[in-house]
Amino acid sequence: MALETVAADVTRFRQWGYELIKHDFSTYDVFGRFAAGSPAELAPPGWSLADRSVTSAEILVRLYRTIAEAAGDTVVIGCNTVGHLSAGLVRVQRAGDDTSGRSWERTRRMGVNTLAFRLAQHNRFFTVDADCVPCTPRTDWNLNRQFLDLVARSGTALFVSVDPAARTDRADTDLAAAIGLALDGGTPGGVEPLD
Repeated sequence: MALETVAADVTRFRQWGYELIKHDFSTYDVFGRFAAGSPAELAPPGWSLADRSVTSAEILVRLYRTIAEAAGDTVVIGCNTVGHLSAGLVRVQRAGDDTSGRSWERTRRMGVNTLAFRLAQHNRFFTVDADCVPCTPRTDWNLNRQFLDLVARSGTALFVSVDPAARTDRADTDLAAAIGLALDGGTPGGVEPLD
């Protein structure tokens, strides 16, 4: 059975000593579609799960619960999971699509906007993760630094992707300060919409 295999894999990762497990693309694994390029339906007409006595939502909750139970106290990040169905079954939710180390516009669209529109769910459903703050030679550090500051002040999960070729004294100082602020929980009330 698929759920038994998933449980065995996650248990093995935990036994190997992993303290953080991210499961990603599980809605694609279940339905064979990825929302970004798909119609509004999760599955094509006529398609069904093997067990027709349960809904697709129930199937996803079973999957998320199986992963959570097998993970024990290991932190689980859900990515490409259905937020309201994974609430309480993942500690962290990648709440938007991927940011980019190549295009600031994509980071603005996917990271900044994700934080703006999903911040209300933070610490209510799960810890919100707006995706990684990039630090690469191909992106403007002045812009990424602002995203870094925003995520750190928000108190949400802060992940950074640093290309060693992009490291400068300024970037290292900015990263250290942001990580320190994030570890302290951010700035209460520090991220509020302007309008």
